[in-house]
Amino acid sequence: MKGLLSFLEKAGLVKTDVPAVEPPTLDEGEPRAEPALGNPAPAPATPIAQDDGTPLKLDDIYASEGVMASVFPAERLLRLVDGLSAMDEATRQMAIRAMDAADESWTIGDPLADAAAKVKALAAHAERLRLNLRQLAQETEGQLNAARLRQEQVVGNIRKQIAELEALASRELARAAQETAAHEASLKAVTEQTGRELEQVTQASQRLQSLALQFGTPATTTTGE
Repeated sequence: MKGLLSFLEKAGLVKTDVPAVEPPTLDEGEPRAEPALGNPAPAPATPIAQDDGTPLKLDDIYASEGVMASVFPAERLLRLVDGLSAMDEATRQMAIRAMDAADESWTIGDPLADAAAKVKALAAHAERLRLNLRQLAQETEGQLNAARLRQEQVVGNIRKQIAELEALASRELARAAQETAAHEASLKAVTEQTGRELEQVTQASQRLQSLALQFGTPATTTTGE
């Protein structure tokens, strides 16, 4: 037992109270008292890294769920089990129960009760996380639906305005085409009418000029003679 306790003490798993002076020599046959295990200091919960690299603060979770401090926390028993991992399971359990029997400051029920309370606390915390996630998912879905509805309304209004502008542009193009055709037709009509009149003027002028060719230029009459 002494060798086992010495091994555990060197591993930092237990602490023994060793007298500062050499104990008196006992008579042969007198029973030797085993060194008592000291009261273990409260062991902080091992932080678990989250996806973003921030350690999960288990102690805060346990405190928020009302887990009371234990004289022998479950984490200390876990470290003790890890420290004795070289042993087979039966020997490891026997060694731990021997330590329990040798130290009246704690029993194996202490870390087991602490572990059960912490498991319950973690389950409650996990359920709260899931509830928060569901609530966030519902809120996000509502926000997405609102965004889609707003998008449909805005895009619908824009498309309606585009359709109205296209219709206005079509009407303006048609009106401009009609005005252009009317102006061109008017110009054509005036051009044709002017051509006909010019032709008549030319014919009349030629007939009048033919008189001078036939009868000569009339003499100039002097006024006052």
